[in-house]
Amino acid sequence: MMAYRFLCAAVATAALAGPALGDPNTASIDFAVMRNGAQIGTNRIKVGHDGARTTVQSITHVAINLGFLTLYKYDQTETERWEDGRLMAMNSKTDDNGTEHSAVAKAKDGRIVVRADDKTTDAPPDAVPLTLWSASVVDSDLALNPKDGTVQPLKVVDRGSETVVVQGKPRAAHHYQLVTTYPQEVWYDESGQLVQVELKGSDGSTIRYQLL
Repeated sequence: MMAYRFLCAAVATAALAGPALGDPNTASIDFAVMRNGAQIGTNRIKVGHDGARTTVQSITHVAINLGFLTLYKYDQTETERWEDGRLMAMNSKTDDNGTEHSAVAKAKDGRIVVRADDKTTDAPPDAVPLTLWSASVVDSDLALNPKDGTVQPLKVVDRGSETVVVQGKPRAAHHYQLVTTYPQEVWYDESGQLVQVELKGSDGSTIRYQLL
C-alpha cells in the first residue's frame, strides 16, 4: 500500500499542460495518465489569456484499482494567476486517498506568501508551481509544490532535441530532466507545448502522461 502512496504522490507532482491550438485566448488540453501502459487517470488543463494576465486551471484524477477494489485515489484541482510572466496567486485542493490538503499562495511585497495545511511560509518571488503547463519552468531553479506548498530546489538537465511519437505521429521536441523530490522527464515541442512526461514509481513502474 505504501508503494502505491509514493507512486501516486509522484504522479501528482506532474500535473501538466501546454498551449493548445484554436482560440488564442483560451486553451484546453487533456492527458491520459498511464502506468505500465494502462490508463490510471486523466489530467485536464485550461489556460486563459487576457492581455498581460494568464489564468490556469488543472484538474487531475488518478485511481489504482485491483478488480473492484480501489487501492489508491488522488484528486486535485489547482488554479494559478499570472501577470506579465510572474506568479500572482495559486490555490489548490487535494484529496490524497482520503487525506485532504489545501495550499494558497499570493505575491506580496516582493515575495510569495504560502499558506498550506494551516502553516504560513514565505517563498522567493521567482518560485514557480511545478505544474509544467509552460516551458518557462525549465528556466527556474525553485519549484513550488501545489499539494503542500513546500518550496524545493529545482535542477534542470538539458537532454537535447528528440523526436517523440504524439498521438501516433512523430513530433520534434526538446527533452529536459527536472530533478526535485520526484525526478521526471519532460518533452516540449517547438511551440512550447508539453507533449510528454515520464517518471518512475517507487515500485519501478513507468508513469507516463500522454496527449489524448
